[in-house]
Amino acid sequence: MLFEHARFLAQVSIRAAEELFNLFEEKVSTLEEIPERCPYYDNKYIHQKRYRKLTLGNNLLILFQVVDFKVYVDLIIDARAENKYLW
Repeated sequence: MLFEHARFLAQVSIRAAEELFNLFEEKVSTLEEIPERCPYYDNKYIHQKRYRKLTLGNNLLILFQVVDFKVYVDLIIDARAENKYLW
């Protein structure tokens, strides 16, 4: 999913796409220490208290879960107009 977002962004700016990867790496690496710091993802269509959310830039939302002290990134959502109900 990250590659799809970066590919779209790279059509406008290669540098912006590279910055997206760097930002993703930076944000996700911080989850090693205290992933519980991120709030639960509250959505009536998804099981409560299973996923946590972390914003990536202005338009992307990372959904992840913590299972047995491991962090699993399950979804990266483009949270612009058509997906605002997901926030």
